[in-house]
Amino acid sequence: MNAPGTVEGQPCPPGAAPLAAVDDLQVGVVGDHVEVVAGVPIRRDDPNLCGHFPGFPVFPGVFIVEALVQAVDIALRNPGRPRLRLCSVDTVRFLAPLLPPDRLTLDIVATGDGPDRWTVTASGRRDDGTVTVTLRARFDGGDADEPTATGTEPSTGAAGGGLAHHQIRALLPQRYPLLLVDRVLTMTPGSRIEAVKTVTATEPCYRDLTDDAPPGDYAYPASLLVESLGQTAALLWLADADGPVGDDHVLMFVGARDFAFDGAAYPGDVLRHTVHLERVIADTAFATGETYVGDRRIARVGTLMAARRPRTALTVETATSRTAGVPTDRGPSRHGAARLRQSSAGKADLS
Repeated sequence: MNAPGTVEGQPCPPGAAPLAAVDDLQVGVVGDHVEVVAGVPIRRDDPNLCGHFPGFPVFPGVFIVEALVQAVDIALRNPGRPRLRLCSVDTVRFLAPLLPPDRLTLDIVATGDGPDRWTVTASGRRDDGTVTVTLRARFDGGDADEPTATGTEPSTGAAGGGLAHHQIRALLPQRYPLLLVDRVLTMTPGSRIEAVKTVTATEPCYRDLTDDAPPGDYAYPASLLVESLGQTAALLWLADADGPVGDDHVLMFVGARDFAFDGAAYPGDVLRHTVHLERVIADTAFATGETYVGDRRIARVGTLMAARRPRTALTVETATSRTAGVPTDRGPSRHGAARLRQSSAGKADLS
C-alpha cells in the first residue's frame, strides 16, 4: 500500500475507467485499519455528463462507486500485486445529488481481511457538509480472470417482446457515452426483462490504456456494468409505467444491497442482463437481477432501487443545502487530519 501521507498529483486510475475520478488522495494508518480521504471533482465539462442527462448534468451514482474503486486500489494495493478488484457492494445508499460544480469528499475506512483482501466502509459529503452517499464493499487482490472467447452472439432482432435501440432511446433519458443498453431481447412488462450490451475495444473507458497494458486491465469497469444493469431495470419499469421519463424528471439510482461480482467482461464479450421487477411504490422501483457472459454469471444483485424525481426538486435541494450548509474543508475533517498526522509515526503491516 502507499505510505501514509498525500499522493502527489492527480492519481491515474488503474486499468479501464470511464473517468479519472480522484484528484487528490490522503492515506493514513490507524491501529489495524487504513483511512483514506479522496477528493472527487464534479466537472461540468466531463463528457460523461453530456449523456447523464442532456441539458441537466447529474453525476451518476455509479461514478461514486468508481471513485471508491480507484481510491482503494491506489491507496491499498501492494507493489507488484494485481489490482484490487471490487468483489461486492454489500449496501449503498445515495442520499443527495451531485451537480456541477459540486465536489465530493469520500471518507474511507479499510480493514484487512487477509492478504490483499479488504472490507471497506465509506461515506461521501459535498463541500456544504451534506452527506451524499454511504456504502460498504469488499475488495480482493487475487489474480483477475483472463479474457476468453465466449462464442456468444447478440440477437439480430427485437422480436418476441423485445426493443430495438431506437425504442430504448425513446424510453431512457441517458445518451452517449452513458446509454449502456444495446437491445432488449425479451420483456414481460412489470415482471421480467432480458437485455444485452456489447463491450467493444473502442469504449471510452479504454482510451487511456497503453499497448503494453496487461490483459486484466481491459476488464470492463464494475461501475459501468452496474449502470448497464440498472438501465435494463429502468426499461422494465418504464415499459409498465406511463412511458418515458419526460423532460421534467430524471431517473436516479438510489441504492442497492448484496451486489456481488463473480467475474469480469472484456472487449468482444456480450453482457446479458436478466432483471425481475419486485415491486413499485409510488415513484420508486425495486428489482433484482443477474449479468452473464455466455453461460458464465459475472454479477448479481439482491436489491436494486431506482426513483423518478422532478428536476426542480434536485435543483432546489442542492441550492438550499449550498446556502444553508456550513462549508467544509476539501481535505479530511479536523478529526481525520489529526488521525492522519498520528499515523505518520509508523506504518502498520496489514499484508
